[in-house]
Order: sequence, then structure tokens, then C-alpha cells
Amino acid sequence: MKKARICLVFTCILLAAACGGSDTAVDTSQLSDQEKEWVEYSYAHEKNDETKRAWEELSAEGVKSYLERQLPTLCGDTASLMKSLKEAGYEAGEAQDYKEKVDDLLCSP
Repeated sequence: MKKARICLVFTCILLAAACGGSDTAVDTSQLSDQEKEWVEYSYAHEKNDETKRAWEELSAEGVKSYLERQLPTLCGDTASLMKSLKEAGYEAGEAQDYKEKVDDLLCSP
């Protein structure tokens, strides 16, 4: 469960980067436009500074790899995603907004 929480935190960091535009500290050069937007959004909304720093230290390949590993949880395991967001300090409305952003950017065909 701790591993899932860490993954979610990284995911949140990536999402936050999407709201910050192209001046994000996260290397999104290997991502599609929708993936970049999600990462920037997650990064911008991340509540943990250590998690933000971890995102900033990832290479472009690391960011892409992390995102690919997180897709099954982000797009297929809503209960785990919402639980992780709650544990990361997201309130119900914030978690729902996050889930909707994930659905719109990463999970929709």
C-alpha cells in the first residue's frame, strides 16, 4: 500500500505540472500534449514538496516510464486512486476534480 501511495504522490506531481504551462520544472519532453497537461496539472496541485522535488529530478524517460506504470491505477482502479488522494491530503472535491482531469486527459480514447 505504501508503494501505491508513493506512486500516487508522484502522479499528483506530474498532474500539477500541467497547470503551470511550459515553464514547469518537470521534463515532459517525451510526453504527448495530453500527458504533458496531466503532468503539469498534477505537479501544480501537489501538496508535498518532497514529491515535487522527486518529480523535478526525474529524466524525461523517467517521467514517461512513471506515467506508463501509473496508468492502470489512474484509469482502472478508482477506489485505490481516491484512497491515495485522500491519504495525500486531498479533500473530496479536489480528489473528484483530479479524477475528472485524469479521465479527460489520460483515460478517454
